[in-house]
Amino acid sequence: MPVSPELLKQLLRKQKDKTITDREMVLLRLYLSSPEAEEQLADIDFSDMPDATGGSATPQELRFQQIMQKLPRKPVRKITWYHLAGAAAVALVIAGIGMLLQQERGLPLPVPMLTLQTGNGELKEVMLPDSSHIFLNARSAIRYPASFSGTTRTVQLLQGQAYFDVAKQEAPFIVESPEGMQTIVLGTAFTVMADSVAGHLQVAVKAGKVRVDRQQHAIAILLPGDGVFYDIAKARTQTMHTDPGSIGEWTSGEVRLSAASFAEMASLMQQLYGITVIAGNTPVQHNQYSLPVKYGTDPRPLMEVMCMVNGNRAEWRKDSTAVIIR
Repeated sequence: MPVSPELLKQLLRKQKDKTITDREMVLLRLYLSSPEAEEQLADIDFSDMPDATGGSATPQELRFQQIMQKLPRKPVRKITWYHLAGAAAVALVIAGIGMLLQQERGLPLPVPMLTLQTGNGELKEVMLPDSSHIFLNARSAIRYPASFSGTTRTVQLLQGQAYFDVAKQEAPFIVESPEGMQTIVLGTAFTVMADSVAGHLQVAVKAGKVRVDRQQHAIAILLPGDGVFYDIAKARTQTMHTDPGSIGEWTSGEVRLSAASFAEMASLMQQLYGITVIAGNTPVQHNQYSLPVKYGTDPRPLMEVMCMVNGNRAEWRKDSTAVIIR
C-alpha cells in the first residue's frame, strides 16, 4: 500500500527529533518492511529534509543518508514471507500499513487493546489512561484500551475478579462482563467477580453509586456496602449488604478467613489456585477456618495447616488439581 511522501517525511522528522510515539515507530517500521517500500523510496526527493545539505553527494546518496540518519542504529529487519508466522503476521503488516493510510487521510487511528491476566495466587495492579486503578485478583483477566476516547470509558472483565478505583469524570466508566452484563459508574470503588463457567456475576460497592445492567436493562442500583449476586442462566438476583471497609481487602495481597465455612474456604482455594477441595465426610462440611491466606503461598502446606487445625488430613490427586479432606 503506497504512503504519501509527506507522511513518510513527517514520521522520519519525528523520529529524528525523538518525538515519535511508540505507535508511530511501529507503523514506520512496518511500512519500511513492506514489499513496495523500496521502490517508493527510490522516487522520493529528500532534499528538503534537515540533514540534506547538498554538496557533492548524488541524490541517491543523499536519499540513503537521510533514511539511515532518521532510523534507529539497529537496522530494521526486512520482513520476508519465510519470517512471517502465518496469516496472523501477514494481517499485522497489512493492518499496520492501513493505519498509516488512516493517519494520512486524517481519520482517527484504532485504539490498541491491552490484556492483563494473573495466574495462581497472583495479584496485579494497573493504572488506566484516566488515572483509574484496577487490582486484578488471582486467575483473572481484563481487557482495556491504551487510551480512552468518546463518551464512555469501557473495559472488559473476561474472567475472575477485579477491584476498581475509578477516577471521577463525566464520561461513565463501564465494566463489561460475559453474557451482556455491565457495571456502570461515574467515580467510585467497587469489585466485580465474573465466573463465565458457572454463569455468575457478583458486584460489591465500597464507595459511590453503581448500576448493574444486563443487555441494557437495570438489575440493581447499589450504594456503599451493597452487593448483588446474579445468576445469569436463571436471571435470578440476590442482594446483600456488608461492611464497606471489608470490600476489596484482598488487594493487599492477603485474605483473612474468620470463622469461614468449608464452602467459603473451598471457594477461596478454587479462586486463588484452581484447586477443587472436596469434603470426604459429613463432619468436614461443618468445619470453620480462621487464618490469614497470603497470595503466592504454596497451596500444599496451606492445606496441611487448615487440616491440622480441624484434625483432618488431606489426600491429593496425582495431578494436584483436587484434594479430599477427611
